[in-house]
Amino acid sequence: MGRYRPELHEDLTVIAYYVSDYGYGHAARSIAVIRQLLADSPVPLHLVINCGKALGFLYESLQPFQAEHQLEFRTIFSDTGYVLQHDSIAADIDGLREQYRHDMSLFDERVTQECAFLLQRRVQLVISDISPIAIVAAAHAGIESLGISNFTWYTAYRDMLEPQELNELRSSYAQMDHFIGLAGCAEPAWGCKDRIHTGFFCRQPDVAEVKRIRHQLAGDGRRIVFFALGMSIEVEELQKLPIWDSENVTFIVSSNITVEREHIHRIPPDYSESQNYVAAADLVITKPGWGTIGEAVVLNKPLLLLNRSRFYEDRHTLDAIPGDHPLKLMSWEEISGLDLNRLAFHRDTAETGLLPPGAMSGSRVLSDITRYISNLLQHVSV
Repeated sequence: MGRYRPELHEDLTVIAYYVSDYGYGHAARSIAVIRQLLADSPVPLHLVINCGKALGFLYESLQPFQAEHQLEFRTIFSDTGYVLQHDSIAADIDGLREQYRHDMSLFDERVTQECAFLLQRRVQLVISDISPIAIVAAAHAGIESLGISNFTWYTAYRDMLEPQELNELRSSYAQMDHFIGLAGCAEPAWGCKDRIHTGFFCRQPDVAEVKRIRHQLAGDGRRIVFFALGMSIEVEELQKLPIWDSENVTFIVSSNITVEREHIHRIPPDYSESQNYVAAADLVITKPGWGTIGEAVVLNKPLLLLNRSRFYEDRHTLDAIPGDHPLKLMSWEEISGLDLNRLAFHRDTAETGLLPPGAMSGSRVLSDITRYISNLLQHVSV
């Protein structure tokens, strides 16, 4: 997807929102923030949403707000992300170092391009989750910047790259004016002017849709397992997992998982509200990514998590999960031989289709974030 730019009104407050290229978790949580921000705003806003591979996901998810706000969608490069070994969930350190060095060789050029864009668009606030390019470009342009994340790529790479390789990345994030640290944040004191810390949140599920999914997939008393581990695992290895033969279980998997079993339900490729499937599940099996863990915590779903100790972000996200939340950490070998028939399932909330108390907590976190942004807008608007 290239760029969608509607007819613009020059008197609107202009926000440039940058979303990480890596995966869809950054986009999903950014959608939750943007929806809340636009819904709460007493005046129309002009929002320029900048992303790479997930731009179509953002575009589809924010269409209902096009009538009241000016939304522009722009394809950019935001950050390197992680590099994984082929058909594996393990980090490829050599591959990361090579890609990182290449991307950093283009860093100044990309900052210059973004700075010119921000000035040309007369942007008044830059929000980043969590591209360093956007933050430095905002600083060069004299525009207020806000970072929102549970981590930065500086801390993510500290266990993978040498300290001297990360100096430019550290100095980039240090130019943030404001920083909102999400649950599990263990960052340096970013935010030259101010910073706050918040908790987990997610996109709001649709109660009627959750009930529909439950009726479709668990109408015969089957338990529902949301399985979100297949993206980087070899197809042949996935096919052979004993877990698929668990009795009285329906599995929800992403549309690109090609495992063939009777009770595997693929999320349709054009279905963008995956939080509804998490809300319908009795158990969530996933890697410790912030987005799916946030959904499971807010929606009160038991978690079975893949242990990836090499990832700095994962360790601190795990630490942020409430102590009384049902959680089990397993290696890939343990998950590969797992027998779900021996696990107890927490089912009350999923069966009723009602949103648990944690959903209210997630709503409060979103309100805290958007209130902070609204206060910033009052100071930067012209």
